[in-house]
Amino acid sequence: MSALEAHPAVAPQSGRIAAVVRGVHWLRMPVAFAPWHVNLWAIEDEDADGPCWTLVDAGFPDDGTRANWLAALAGDLAGRPVRRILITHCHPDHFGLGQWLAGQTGARIWMSLGEFMTAQAWFGTVPASDNALMADFFIRHGLPAEQSEAMRNEGNRYRRVVGEVPVAIRRILPGEVLRIGGDDWTAVVGYGHSPEHLSFHRADDPVLIAGDMLLPRISPNTPTLAFEPETDAVGHYLDSIEGFRTLDADTLVLPAHGDPYRGVHARIDALQAHHAERLEQIVALCAQPRTAADLLPSLFKRALDSFQTRFAMGEVIAHLNHLGRTGRLHRLPEHGGVIRYTQP
Repeated sequence: MSALEAHPAVAPQSGRIAAVVRGVHWLRMPVAFAPWHVNLWAIEDEDADGPCWTLVDAGFPDDGTRANWLAALAGDLAGRPVRRILITHCHPDHFGLGQWLAGQTGARIWMSLGEFMTAQAWFGTVPASDNALMADFFIRHGLPAEQSEAMRNEGNRYRRVVGEVPVAIRRILPGEVLRIGGDDWTAVVGYGHSPEHLSFHRADDPVLIAGDMLLPRISPNTPTLAFEPETDAVGHYLDSIEGFRTLDADTLVLPAHGDPYRGVHARIDALQAHHAERLEQIVALCAQPRTAADLLPSLFKRALDSFQTRFAMGEVIAHLNHLGRTGRLHRLPEHGGVIRYTQP
């Protein structure tokens, strides 16, 4: 398949579900930032007590999403208890309402240990959640100190947005096979976008609940973070999506943003091509020594606020790390405490 083939299912209205493929139903929750929605999934399941639901992801912690969940639980999802909530990764639009939804349903949260521990770190007071650490990291990559002050002074954004996190989960191991509704679903680990992202693959009547790994129209953010400053997030992401190439070409991909589609191999090709183009662009821009912050105006044509700058800086640093690791750029000795890259 050389191009993406849209699935005929129509996105459900808020608070409703729509059948998308055998045993799997679609919920779409609006969010107040691009891409303006997140897709969640309800899988028909059964346990010793009878029919039930397994949910995938919980949505962003705002009043609108809570209201939509309450409508769905009292409406289209009524009649079957929710037994499990599988979490793809710990970002607020996927995990933010996890603890609240578990409280509403009595369900257990299942997720990878890497995502659970990252959420705990970001929610707590360890350096992973320290905005001063992030601001200093970006300053080392050339961001003017005055631009970092908004980040430094805003407090723990993750704690403020998410509100609460679970204290216990059922851990999902990468590669673990979960029995859901009479089918085997394999937990497929991916790296680069988040620490231990899980997608869920059903080989029989092939479906991939992809989370943020294989979005149909945009490439997910692949940031280098201050507590892991040398990581090659771009390389990890590219390696991870290449692993999906073993999937059947007719696999139905259920992404977290955008509409369901077929054409997994074509999407892998397009995402790889996007990153290749961005890497070439950065190499060309580094004909003279450049910091990550120097590159922002050329790579992002619109003005960036403080929130957008953190995503952009993390993304550019990740590309620089990848180019340094692969030998296409040279990281210069720090001068004045600032990191610069140039062509070899």
